Amino acid sequence: MSGHDDVPDWAPRNLPEPGDPETPYTFLGASQPGGAPGPHGPGARPAGPGPGGAGPGGAEAPFDAFSRPARASRPPGPAHAAAKPPRGRWLPCRGRPPRRVGGILLGPLAGAVGLVLLTGLGAYAVAAAGDDCSGDDALTLTVAAAPDIAPAVIRAAGRLNDAKNEVDGRCVRARVRATEPAAVATLLSGKGVAGVTEKPDVWIPDSSLWTKLVGTSDRPGAAGSFTDLGGMASSPIVLAMPRGLATQLRNLGAPEQPSWKDLLAAAGASDSGQDPDAGGGVIPARLFRLQVPDPDRSATGMGSLMLAGALLADSPGGQARFAGVVRTIREGIAASVPAEFAAFGKGDTDRYPVALAPEQAVFSYNARRPAEQAVAVYPAEGTVFLDHPVTVLSRDAAKAGAARLLRRALSDRATRDDVQRLGFRTPGGAAPAAFSPRTGLNPRAPKALPPAPAADVRRTMQSWAQLSLSIRMLSIIDVSGSMDQRLVPGVTRLQATVRTAQGGLSLLPDDSELGQWVFSTKLEGDQDWRELVSVGPLGERLGSATRRQQMLSAFAQIRVKKRGDTGLYDTVMAAFDYMKRTYKPEYVNSVLLWTDGRNEDPGGPSLAETLDHIRREYDPERPVLINMFGNGGDVDVNELRQIARLTRGDAYVAETPEEVQALFLKALSQRVNP
Repeated sequence: MSGHDDVPDWAPRNLPEPGDPETPYTFLGASQPGGAPGPHGPGARPAGPGPGGAGPGGAEAPFDAFSRPARASRPPGPAHAAAKPPRGRWLPCRGRPPRRVGGILLGPLAGAVGLVLLTGLGAYAVAAAGDDCSGDDALTLTVAAAPDIAPAVIRAAGRLNDAKNEVDGRCVRARVRATEPAAVATLLSGKGVAGVTEKPDVWIPDSSLWTKLVGTSDRPGAAGSFTDLGGMASSPIVLAMPRGLATQLRNLGAPEQPSWKDLLAAAGASDSGQDPDAGGGVIPARLFRLQVPDPDRSATGMGSLMLAGALLADSPGGQARFAGVVRTIREGIAASVPAEFAAFGKGDTDRYPVALAPEQAVFSYNARRPAEQAVAVYPAEGTVFLDHPVTVLSRDAAKAGAARLLRRALSDRATRDDVQRLGFRTPGGAAPAAFSPRTGLNPRAPKALPPAPAADVRRTMQSWAQLSLSIRMLSIIDVSGSMDQRLVPGVTRLQATVRTAQGGLSLLPDDSELGQWVFSTKLEGDQDWRELVSVGPLGERLGSATRRQQMLSAFAQIRVKKRGDTGLYDTVMAAFDYMKRTYKPEYVNSVLLWTDGRNEDPGGPSLAETLDHIRREYDPERPVLINMFGNGGDVDVNELRQIARLTRGDAYVAETPEEVQALFLKALSQRVNP
């Protein structure tokens, strides 16, 4: 997925491939001083306390270069008591942190001192201008900038104001406020107010994904067209991990640039039951616990979804695999990008915490001098870049002219230096001087995936909104006598169905609600179905076992009824009525029915009666989705489809175990469209 010709102007150019002798790079930035092996060999867990500077709720406090970063105390021992080498002149990337004079950090981060403090607590920062630029004659340009880039924007606005520029005979002054992009996007999309009540003249979010999402909104009150003047800084989305873990993977022989596929498999994001060796054999499967900021509130989370969509677009079963990524992201949502790092160094779980985060966030985290540094991993296929676009929202011609003056200030050398001091790359990809393997960052820019069209951004976020809803599903398996027929040598129809259902169960988190019925004819008196496990949360304890464990036990005990027929219609109506009666609006409520034949119940309802019942009972305010699986040549898919499509569901027919599995995953990712 490299060598794209349609890489955006703001993205860094693709630089030499790994292995090029002119561009040496130590694996994962995990090199040790002097080339010594790391302290964590295969099978060892990296140790160390949590991050320094953690704030309430586990989120890290904003980086303040005036104060000394908090550091965990070290245990006494030879390493701590050893004599320190004589101090010499500090040079960037020499492995020794910059010294402090009077509590002020010196070295490559020194220029960030004034920058970060300018953001304050989100209040307007008014860059000072001469007294002759005030009052009603002044042309005031309001600017909302993402908090991570706001310090550089504020300084650029100050230079603009000091220059006493004029537009149409009026002096120009810019007022900058550090504002979360999600708050501005909420206002511009017409969804309501989330802390921002007035549209700014210029908006600088952290990613053009926001402007694409807002620009495609069809809600009443949504903002109209706007002008994109290009990005002012860039930061690729990387996989951030504790340095000890990076060292361990290097010792295991992981490639210099692992693939996203292997990394996501190690995070459990590609569980499909089809890839038992996920992780490539070097990176163990389910080794990581992935942390991702909420895609509804963070461009990093949104970009992670776009990244997954791009990587899986052309792969077999891409839709189902994307649903698996959504499940993993949903389980690992962090409150914010800084909060993603809160779990680093904590050994309270059996899976290593890793974070999808902007490269700049890794820089900021390491600047606090935590007990264990983070390392940025740059996967081989490339990644999505956050581009910080300068976007003109005002339709006033004079303000548009003032915005272009601001854009010029945001492009000058001084702003470029400020941007790099904050840990960003320039729009062309040039890295700060502090980037090196010793600081956990690679100065060589990773490949940039091509930008997603606005329609794809909106479609992906709609899929997220639907797929991230919890599932409440009643699974029903046909146990009529014909389910004992073989699909392939050694595998019956029932066995293939049960194995697929077992694999699907592993895809569902514990807060999903699931239940299991079986059906044939006259399983309980004249009733054609029987409940094996009631519908409820998979993690709920029922006696000595959880519902998930009871489901697995029930699957193992399902047997065919040797002379049983197929009471299909009666069972479908009963299941539909049950799920509607117990409907929960916070879930996607669905029925998933597996059968290998057509209805064979002379005393039961007809197809017409079944269709009429579901048509009358279907409530769009309490939708229950029916998906039906036909397995074998006796299935009348037309009848199944007539029933399912009344509920916005569908019917599928499979002939092999592999087809059964693929279609099940497809149905599992289906939702009722809003």
